[in-house]
Amino acid sequence: MAKKRPDGRYKVSVVIDGKRKYFYGNTSKEAQEKRQKYLDNIKVAPNLDESITFGQWAVIWLRGAKSSLSESTFASYTVEMQRYILPALAKRKLIDLQPHMFRELITKLLDQKLSNRTVQYALSVARIALNQAVNDGLLGKSPMHGVKLPKTAKTQVRALTKEEVNKLLSVIHNIKHYNMYWIALYTGLRRSEILGLRMSDINEKDSTITVSQTVLNINNKVVISPTTKNAASRRTISVDSRTLSVIRQQKKITYIEQMKFRSYERNDLLFARVDGHPYDPKYISHTAYNYGKAAGLEHFTFHSLRHTHATLLILAGVHFKAIQYRLGHSTFQQTMDTYGHIIPALEEQVVNKLEGLI
Repeated sequence: MAKKRPDGRYKVSVVIDGKRKYFYGNTSKEAQEKRQKYLDNIKVAPNLDESITFGQWAVIWLRGAKSSLSESTFASYTVEMQRYILPALAKRKLIDLQPHMFRELITKLLDQKLSNRTVQYALSVARIALNQAVNDGLLGKSPMHGVKLPKTAKTQVRALTKEEVNKLLSVIHNIKHYNMYWIALYTGLRRSEILGLRMSDINEKDSTITVSQTVLNINNKVVISPTTKNAASRRTISVDSRTLSVIRQQKKITYIEQMKFRSYERNDLLFARVDGHPYDPKYISHTAYNYGKAAGLEHFTFHSLRHTHATLLILAGVHFKAIQYRLGHSTFQQTMDTYGHIIPALEEQVVNKLEGLI
Protein backbone atom coordinates (compact mmCIF):
# COMPACT_ATOMS: atom_id res chain seq x y z
CA MET A 1 0.00 0.00 0.00
CA ALA A 2 1.40 3.39 -1.00
CA LYS A 3 1.78 6.06 1.64
CA LYS A 4 1.09 9.69 0.91
CA ARG A 5 3.93 12.07 1.77
CA PRO A 6 3.59 15.65 3.05
CA ASP A 7 4.66 16.93 -0.39
CA GLY A 8 1.66 15.17 -1.96
CA ARG A 9 3.60 12.36 -3.63
CA TYR A 10 3.07 8.69 -2.91
CA LYS A 11 5.78 6.33 -1.70
CA VAL A 12 6.21 2.55 -1.80
CA SER A 13 9.24 0.41 -1.00
CA VAL A 14 10.78 -3.03 -1.40
CA VAL A 15 13.66 -4.78 0.34
CA ILE A 16 16.30 -6.30 -1.93
CA ASP A 17 19.34 -8.08 -0.47
CA GLY A 18 18.66 -6.50 2.92
CA LYS A 19 18.43 -2.98 1.50
CA ARG A 20 15.20 -1.02 1.27
CA LYS A 21 14.55 0.82 -1.98
CA TYR A 22 11.89 3.54 -2.34
CA PHE A 23 9.74 4.52 -5.31
CA TYR A 24 7.75 7.73 -5.69
CA GLY A 25 4.85 8.84 -7.86
CA ASN A 26 2.26 11.56 -8.17
CA THR A 27 -0.36 8.85 -7.62
CA SER A 28 -0.39 5.61 -5.68
CA LYS A 29 -0.68 3.69 -8.95
CA GLU A 30 2.35 5.44 -10.46
CA ALA A 31 4.54 4.63 -7.45
CA GLN A 32 3.48 0.98 -7.47
CA GLU A 33 4.06 0.70 -11.22
CA LYS A 34 7.61 2.00 -10.78
CA ARG A 35 8.25 -0.60 -8.09
CA GLN A 36 6.85 -3.39 -10.25
CA LYS A 37 8.94 -2.28 -13.22
CA TYR A 38 12.04 -2.43 -11.04
CA LEU A 39 11.16 -5.92 -9.77
CA ASP A 40 10.51 -7.10 -13.34
CA ASN A 41 13.87 -5.70 -14.43
CA ILE A 42 15.95 -7.39 -11.75
CA LYS A 43 14.38 -10.74 -12.62
CA VAL A 44 16.03 -10.59 -16.06
CA ALA A 45 18.91 -8.26 -15.13
CA PRO A 46 20.30 -9.45 -11.78
CA ASN A 47 23.17 -6.91 -11.89
CA LEU A 48 20.92 -3.96 -12.64
CA ASP A 49 22.56 -0.63 -11.75
CA GLU A 50 20.21 2.30 -12.11
CA SER A 51 22.97 4.86 -11.66
CA ILE A 52 25.23 3.89 -14.57
CA THR A 53 25.03 5.99 -17.73
CA PHE A 54 25.56 4.78 -21.26
CA GLY A 55 28.77 6.82 -21.41
CA GLN A 56 30.13 5.11 -18.30
CA TRP A 57 29.15 1.71 -19.63
CA ALA A 58 30.87 2.43 -22.97
CA VAL A 59 34.15 3.06 -21.11
CA ILE A 60 33.74 -0.13 -19.04
CA TRP A 61 32.82 -2.18 -22.11
CA LEU A 62 35.72 -0.93 -24.23
CA ARG A 63 38.18 -1.54 -21.40
CA GLY A 64 36.97 -5.12 -21.03
CA ALA A 65 36.83 -5.81 -24.76
CA LYS A 66 40.31 -4.49 -25.51
CA SER A 67 42.11 -7.79 -24.85
CA SER A 68 39.89 -9.67 -27.30
CA LEU A 69 40.11 -7.13 -30.14
CA SER A 70 42.88 -6.30 -32.56
CA GLU A 71 44.46 -2.89 -32.04
CA SER A 72 42.84 -1.49 -35.16
CA THR A 73 39.37 -2.78 -34.23
CA PHE A 74 39.65 -1.41 -30.69
CA ALA A 75 40.74 1.99 -32.03
CA SER A 76 37.89 1.93 -34.54
CA TYR A 77 35.26 1.05 -31.91
CA THR A 78 36.55 3.84 -29.67
CA VAL A 79 36.36 6.43 -32.44
CA GLU A 80 32.85 5.36 -33.48
CA MET A 81 31.60 5.68 -29.91
CA GLN A 82 33.22 9.05 -29.29
CA ARG A 83 32.34 10.58 -32.63
CA TYR A 84 28.80 9.38 -33.33
CA ILE A 85 27.12 7.70 -30.35
CA LEU A 86 28.20 9.32 -27.07
CA PRO A 87 27.59 12.98 -28.02
CA ALA A 88 23.88 12.14 -28.14
CA LEU A 89 23.50 9.40 -25.53
CA ALA A 90 26.43 9.51 -23.08
CA LYS A 91 24.46 11.11 -20.23
CA ARG A 92 21.42 8.85 -20.60
CA LYS A 93 21.00 6.23 -17.88
CA LEU A 94 21.58 2.77 -19.30
CA ILE A 95 18.19 1.54 -18.07
CA ASP A 96 16.40 4.56 -19.57
CA LEU A 97 17.56 3.92 -23.13
CA GLN A 98 14.70 3.21 -25.54
CA PRO A 99 14.58 1.99 -29.17
CA HIS A 100 13.16 5.30 -30.41
CA MET A 101 16.31 7.09 -29.17
CA PHE A 102 18.47 5.04 -31.52
CA ARG A 103 16.05 5.48 -34.41
CA GLU A 104 16.19 9.25 -33.83
CA LEU A 105 20.00 9.10 -33.73
CA ILE A 106 20.09 7.22 -37.03
CA THR A 107 17.88 9.88 -38.63
CA LYS A 108 20.03 12.67 -37.17
CA LEU A 109 23.29 11.15 -38.47
CA LEU A 110 21.84 10.54 -41.94
CA ASP A 111 20.60 14.14 -42.01
CA GLN A 112 24.23 15.16 -41.50
CA LYS A 113 24.92 13.57 -44.90
CA LEU A 114 26.85 10.64 -43.43
CA SER A 115 26.81 7.54 -45.60
CA ASN A 116 24.56 4.60 -44.77
CA ARG A 117 27.68 2.50 -44.25
CA THR A 118 29.13 4.96 -41.71
CA VAL A 119 25.89 5.13 -39.73
CA GLN A 120 25.39 1.37 -39.92
CA TYR A 121 28.87 0.70 -38.54
CA ALA A 122 28.58 3.26 -35.73
CA LEU A 123 25.24 1.87 -34.55
CA SER A 124 26.57 -1.69 -34.85
CA VAL A 125 29.26 -0.79 -32.32
CA ALA A 126 26.58 0.56 -29.97
CA ARG A 127 24.60 -2.65 -30.44
CA ILE A 128 27.60 -4.79 -29.50
CA ALA A 129 28.12 -2.73 -26.33
CA LEU A 130 24.46 -3.07 -25.33
CA ASN A 131 24.40 -6.81 -26.03
CA GLN A 132 27.32 -7.14 -23.63
CA ALA A 133 25.33 -5.22 -21.00
CA VAL A 134 22.56 -7.81 -21.41
CA ASN A 135 25.07 -10.67 -21.13
CA ASP A 136 26.49 -9.10 -17.96
CA GLY A 137 23.07 -8.83 -16.36
CA LEU A 138 22.89 -5.03 -16.42
CA LEU A 139 19.94 -5.03 -18.78
CA GLY A 140 17.18 -7.54 -19.38
CA LYS A 141 16.89 -6.67 -23.06
CA SER A 142 18.88 -4.51 -25.43
CA PRO A 143 17.17 -1.19 -26.20
CA MET A 144 18.38 -1.66 -29.77
CA HIS A 145 16.40 -4.86 -30.19
CA GLY A 146 14.23 -4.39 -33.26
CA VAL A 147 16.02 -1.23 -34.39
CA LYS A 148 16.76 -1.55 -38.10
CA LEU A 149 20.05 -0.13 -39.28
CA PRO A 150 20.42 1.67 -42.63
CA LYS A 151 20.87 -0.69 -45.55
CA THR A 152 24.00 -0.47 -47.63
CA ALA A 153 24.29 -1.41 -51.25
CA LYS A 154 26.33 -4.56 -51.63
CA THR A 155 29.18 -3.85 -54.01
CA GLN A 156 30.84 -6.66 -55.90
CA VAL A 157 34.56 -7.03 -55.40
CA ARG A 158 36.92 -5.57 -57.99
CA ALA A 159 39.14 -8.26 -59.45
CA LEU A 160 41.64 -7.72 -62.25
CA THR A 161 41.81 -9.71 -65.46
CA LYS A 162 45.09 -11.32 -66.54
CA GLU A 163 45.64 -8.50 -69.00
CA GLU A 164 45.03 -5.86 -66.33
CA VAL A 165 47.45 -7.60 -63.96
CA ASN A 166 50.18 -7.51 -66.59
CA LYS A 167 49.43 -3.85 -67.35
CA LEU A 168 49.58 -2.98 -63.65
CA LEU A 169 52.89 -4.73 -63.05
CA SER A 170 54.37 -3.08 -66.14
CA VAL A 171 53.97 0.42 -64.63
CA ILE A 172 55.59 -0.44 -61.27
CA HIS A 173 59.27 0.45 -61.64
CA ASN A 174 60.12 0.54 -57.93
CA ILE A 175 61.46 -2.99 -57.35
CA LYS A 176 60.31 -3.16 -53.72
CA HIS A 177 56.81 -2.09 -54.72
CA TYR A 178 56.83 -4.57 -57.60
CA ASN A 179 57.76 -7.41 -55.26
CA MET A 180 55.10 -6.36 -52.77
CA TYR A 181 52.38 -6.27 -55.43
CA TRP A 182 53.48 -9.61 -56.83
CA ILE A 183 53.29 -11.28 -53.43
CA ALA A 184 49.87 -9.72 -52.79
CA LEU A 185 48.60 -11.10 -56.09
CA TYR A 186 49.96 -14.59 -55.49
CA THR A 187 49.11 -14.97 -51.79
CA GLY A 188 45.97 -12.91 -51.22
CA LEU A 189 47.44 -11.43 -48.03
CA ARG A 190 45.90 -8.26 -46.66
CA ARG A 191 47.88 -5.02 -46.83
CA SER A 192 48.52 -5.07 -43.07
CA GLU A 193 49.69 -8.70 -43.25
CA ILE A 194 52.20 -8.11 -46.04
CA LEU A 195 53.63 -5.10 -44.25
CA GLY A 196 53.94 -7.19 -41.06
CA LEU A 197 55.51 -10.20 -42.81
CA ARG A 198 58.85 -11.09 -41.24
CA MET A 199 61.71 -12.85 -42.95
CA SER A 200 61.59 -15.43 -40.15
CA ASP A 201 57.97 -16.14 -41.16
CA ILE A 202 59.20 -17.55 -44.47
CA ASN A 203 60.04 -21.24 -44.69
CA GLU A 204 61.89 -21.65 -47.97
CA LYS A 205 62.33 -25.40 -47.47
CA ASP A 206 58.57 -26.01 -47.24
CA SER A 207 57.66 -23.06 -49.53
CA THR A 208 55.34 -21.54 -46.93
CA ILE A 209 54.79 -18.19 -45.25
CA THR A 210 53.17 -17.67 -41.86
CA VAL A 211 51.00 -14.70 -40.97
CA SER A 212 51.59 -13.85 -37.32
CA GLN A 213 51.59 -10.05 -37.05
CA THR A 214 50.39 -6.93 -38.84
CA VAL A 215 51.38 -3.30 -39.39
CA LEU A 216 48.64 -0.79 -38.65
CA ASN A 217 48.07 2.94 -38.60
CA ILE A 218 46.37 3.70 -35.30
CA ASN A 219 45.54 7.32 -34.63
CA ASN A 220 48.12 8.34 -37.27
CA LYS A 221 50.84 6.28 -35.60
CA VAL A 222 52.37 3.32 -37.44
CA VAL A 223 52.69 0.30 -35.17
CA ILE A 224 53.72 -3.33 -35.51
CA SER A 225 50.92 -5.29 -33.92
CA PRO A 226 51.43 -8.84 -32.58
CA THR A 227 47.79 -9.50 -33.44
CA THR A 228 46.00 -10.36 -36.68
CA LYS A 229 42.55 -9.31 -37.88
CA ASN A 230 41.00 -12.39 -36.27
CA ALA A 231 42.05 -15.82 -34.99
CA ALA A 232 41.62 -17.37 -38.45
CA SER A 233 44.00 -14.77 -39.91
CA ARG A 234 46.92 -16.37 -38.07
CA ARG A 235 47.75 -18.98 -40.67
CA THR A 236 50.45 -20.68 -42.76
CA ILE A 237 49.97 -20.83 -46.52
CA SER A 238 51.92 -22.33 -49.42
CA VAL A 239 53.56 -20.25 -52.15
CA ASP A 240 54.55 -21.18 -55.67
CA SER A 241 58.15 -21.32 -56.89
CA ARG A 242 58.00 -17.98 -58.76
CA THR A 243 56.66 -16.19 -55.70
CA LEU A 244 59.33 -17.81 -53.55
CA SER A 245 61.89 -16.47 -55.99
CA VAL A 246 60.43 -12.95 -55.61
CA ILE A 247 60.63 -13.34 -51.83
CA ARG A 248 64.30 -14.32 -52.06
CA GLN A 249 64.98 -11.27 -54.21
CA GLN A 250 63.24 -9.04 -51.67
CA LYS A 251 65.26 -10.58 -48.85
CA LYS A 252 68.47 -9.59 -50.63
CA ILE A 253 67.23 -6.01 -51.04
CA THR A 254 66.40 -5.86 -47.32
CA TYR A 255 69.79 -7.27 -46.29
CA ILE A 256 71.58 -4.69 -48.48
CA GLU A 257 69.60 -1.86 -46.88
CA GLN A 258 70.46 -3.21 -43.43
CA MET A 259 74.17 -3.01 -44.26
CA LYS A 260 73.88 0.46 -45.79
CA PHE A 261 72.24 2.21 -42.84
CA ARG A 262 73.93 2.10 -39.45
CA SER A 263 70.77 3.14 -37.61
CA TYR A 264 68.64 0.57 -39.44
CA GLU A 265 65.77 -0.53 -37.20
CA ARG A 266 65.88 -4.32 -37.23
CA ASN A 267 62.29 -5.49 -37.06
CA ASP A 268 62.94 -8.50 -39.33
CA LEU A 269 60.36 -7.08 -41.77
CA LEU A 270 60.50 -8.34 -45.35
CA PHE A 271 59.16 -5.00 -46.56
CA ALA A 272 60.33 -1.90 -44.72
CA ARG A 273 61.46 1.64 -45.38
CA VAL A 274 65.17 2.14 -46.09
CA ASP A 275 65.72 2.84 -42.37
CA GLY A 276 63.97 -0.36 -41.30
CA HIS A 277 60.84 1.33 -39.98
CA PRO A 278 57.55 -0.23 -41.12
CA TYR A 279 55.72 1.28 -44.06
CA ASP A 280 52.66 3.36 -43.29
CA PRO A 281 49.62 1.43 -44.66
CA LYS A 282 48.24 4.75 -45.92
CA TYR A 283 51.37 5.22 -48.04
CA ILE A 284 50.84 1.82 -49.65
CA SER A 285 47.24 2.75 -50.44
CA HIS A 286 48.53 5.94 -52.05
CA THR A 287 50.92 3.95 -54.26
CA ALA A 288 47.97 1.81 -55.37
CA TYR A 289 46.04 4.90 -56.40
CA ASN A 290 48.98 6.15 -58.47
CA TYR A 291 49.76 2.79 -60.07
CA GLY A 292 46.11 2.15 -60.83
CA LYS A 293 45.84 5.53 -62.50
CA ALA A 294 49.02 4.92 -64.52
CA ALA A 295 47.69 1.56 -65.68
CA GLY A 296 44.28 3.02 -66.57
CA LEU A 297 42.43 0.92 -63.97
CA GLU A 298 39.25 2.40 -62.54
CA HIS A 299 38.44 1.99 -58.84
CA PHE A 300 41.66 0.09 -58.21
CA THR A 301 42.91 -0.27 -54.64
CA PHE A 302 45.60 -2.40 -53.04
CA HIS A 303 42.78 -4.63 -51.73
CA SER A 304 41.91 -5.39 -55.36
CA LEU A 305 45.00 -7.61 -55.44
CA ARG A 306 43.52 -9.81 -52.70
CA HIS A 307 40.22 -10.04 -54.55
CA THR A 308 42.03 -10.90 -57.75
CA HIS A 309 43.90 -13.74 -56.05
CA ALA A 310 40.68 -15.19 -54.60
CA THR A 311 38.76 -14.85 -57.87
CA LEU A 312 41.44 -16.61 -59.88
CA LEU A 313 41.50 -19.47 -57.36
CA ILE A 314 37.73 -19.87 -57.62
CA LEU A 315 37.81 -19.87 -61.41
CA ALA A 316 40.57 -22.48 -61.25
CA GLY A 317 38.22 -24.75 -59.30
CA VAL A 318 39.81 -24.46 -55.85
CA HIS A 319 37.30 -25.35 -53.10
CA PHE A 320 35.77 -22.43 -51.20
CA LYS A 321 36.81 -23.98 -47.89
CA ALA A 322 40.47 -23.94 -48.95
CA ILE A 323 40.08 -20.35 -50.11
CA GLN A 324 38.54 -19.40 -46.75
CA TYR A 325 41.65 -20.71 -44.98
CA ARG A 326 44.05 -19.09 -47.41
CA LEU A 327 42.38 -15.68 -47.08
CA GLY A 328 42.10 -15.93 -43.30
CA HIS A 329 38.34 -15.43 -43.25
CA SER A 330 36.77 -16.12 -39.86
CA THR A 331 33.85 -18.06 -41.35
CA PHE A 332 32.99 -20.00 -44.50
CA GLN A 333 29.92 -17.77 -44.84
CA GLN A 334 32.13 -14.69 -45.12
CA THR A 335 33.93 -16.25 -48.09
CA MET A 336 30.64 -17.21 -49.74
CA ASP A 337 29.11 -13.77 -49.15
CA THR A 338 32.16 -12.08 -50.67
CA TYR A 339 32.74 -14.33 -53.67
CA GLY A 340 29.48 -16.23 -54.17
CA HIS A 341 28.58 -14.08 -57.18
CA ILE A 342 31.40 -15.77 -59.13
CA ILE A 343 29.71 -19.20 -58.94
CA PRO A 344 27.55 -18.68 -62.08
CA ALA A 345 30.78 -18.38 -64.09
CA LEU A 346 31.58 -21.96 -63.09
CA GLU A 347 28.37 -23.41 -64.54
CA GLU A 348 30.02 -24.35 -67.83
CA GLN A 349 32.61 -26.41 -65.93
CA VAL A 350 29.80 -28.17 -64.04
CA VAL A 351 28.00 -29.10 -67.27
CA ASN A 352 31.22 -30.44 -68.79
CA LYS A 353 31.84 -32.62 -65.76
CA LEU A 354 28.24 -33.87 -65.69
CA GLU A 355 28.48 -35.13 -69.25
CA GLY A 356 31.07 -37.69 -68.31
CA LEU A 357 29.70 -38.50 -64.89
CA ILE A 358 27.48 -41.44 -65.83
